[in-house]
Amino acid sequence: MTVEQAEAVLSPTGVTIALQHRFAFDTGTILRLDNYAMINIFDDGRYYIQGENIESLVALFRATEEPWDPETWSGELPQQGLPPIFPLS
Repeated sequence: MTVEQAEAVLSPTGVTIALQHRFAFDTGTILRLDNYAMINIFDDGRYYIQGENIESLVALFRATEEPWDPETWSGELPQQGLPPIFPLS
């Protein structure tokens, strides 16, 4: 899931994004919605919806792509490329 895909899924619902910001450590984007739900979209494509009364939102997003389930997460972190390290000389 990307932010653009999430925006397209939300578009016909009337639910709008109240605030959009990056996670700490720059690993993804949080969409805070005007219905107080939050969609966490990770840079590796995973997404997770949280908040109260989110059942219809989850069903709508699930029709596009299955959400990430933290209950089944093995703890493995996605591989990210490290920035280049240059010598000080």
